[in-house]
Amino acid sequence: MLKLFIEPHALRNGTGRMLFAWAAEVSRNEGATRMVIEADPDAAPFYSKLGARATGEVPSGSIPGRLLPRLTFDL
Repeated sequence: MLKLFIEPHALRNGTGRMLFAWAAEVSRNEGATRMVIEADPDAAPFYSKLGARATGEVPSGSIPGRLLPRLTFDL
């Protein structure tokens, strides 16, 4: 499992779309058929706009008691 983040100052300039496209391409090239995303709640709409679909929630690995949206993107 790999984790990708965009620094807040770099939001809304296309960096996230480029990073997502790169991650999808690398994943496809490695034979993956889907990406599972555990998103920050504020980032879930971004992934939905790119075609990911909500598939539930998962516990945060860093904040006890917090749930994160889980999304799936078919490659």
